[in-house]
Amino acid sequence: MNIIQPLYPTQQIEEIKRFYSREQTTGPEIWSREIRLENARMFWYTYIADKEYHMPMRQMGERVEMHFKLHGKSGVSYEGQHFVMKTNEQSLFYQHDLEGEFILFPGEESSFFEVELSRSAFESLVTEECPFLQQFSEQLQTPRHHLWPGHTMAITPQMHMIITEMATTAYTGQMKRLFLEAKLIELFLLQASGFDQYTPHSADLRPADVERLHAARQYLEQHFTDDCSIISLASQVGINQKKLKQGFKALFGHTVFGYLSHIRMEKAKQLLLDEKKTVGEVSELVGYQHQQHFAAAFKRKYNILPGSLKN
Repeated sequence: MNIIQPLYPTQQIEEIKRFYSREQTTGPEIWSREIRLENARMFWYTYIADKEYHMPMRQMGERVEMHFKLHGKSGVSYEGQHFVMKTNEQSLFYQHDLEGEFILFPGEESSFFEVELSRSAFESLVTEECPFLQQFSEQLQTPRHHLWPGHTMAITPQMHMIITEMATTAYTGQMKRLFLEAKLIELFLLQASGFDQYTPHSADLRPADVERLHAARQYLEQHFTDDCSIISLASQVGINQKKLKQGFKALFGHTVFGYLSHIRMEKAKQLLLDEKKTVGEVSELVGYQHQQHFAAAFKRKYNILPGSLKN
């Protein structure tokens, strides 16, 4: 099977470099470098912030992202949840029409590298020899499903070396394109094999763990309007936090918060259609403090605003 050709048809790469000074942005100093191919985008991003900034973020369409936090820390706010990535963390996740905020923290220079893959490009790399990739792909079959914040591990020295080689290569033109293609797939394989090694699959869970995970799911279904944290849920069902997060995803195909959002949206749809509640009433009844966050989550799930569905 020829992996390279379907991913990147023969073409010249497009490279974009940007710099925004504090005077230009009335905010942080930002350096970015972007290389675009037909089904992928490589993006280097560095910033220095004098204070904390919350920058609107709107990612339309679907994508699988390989994200590598090289230095400092940054965060994302999404549906009332906050996720922070720190130095030397890498993750793989999937998003579909995501809206929220990108959070820049003050202090020393912060940087990351990411690769965005189209859905078709990711699927072309899925192989039965890697159960993790197969499981990840199966989870994407659920309509409008998000895998966010996804799977997270430490960046290995070999990954650091590949990212540096990609940023500093002296190749140009077609030679540069071929070099970046090869390094991108090498980086992808390192990431996938790492997650495959350390992420449990449903077959690896003990019967007692499976019972506790089912109890966790039942608890969410009965208390979906309550504030929920991994710490409190793990304590409630008698399982450690790591096994709850990884085992829940392996067994049910959702993260804990992804499943909680799914339950809330299903209940919201029923309230809107069957009980003729207002959007404001439904937002509160399914556990959202802010109606706009509820409306955004509902649109991601069903591709329609709750008010339109009600009408």
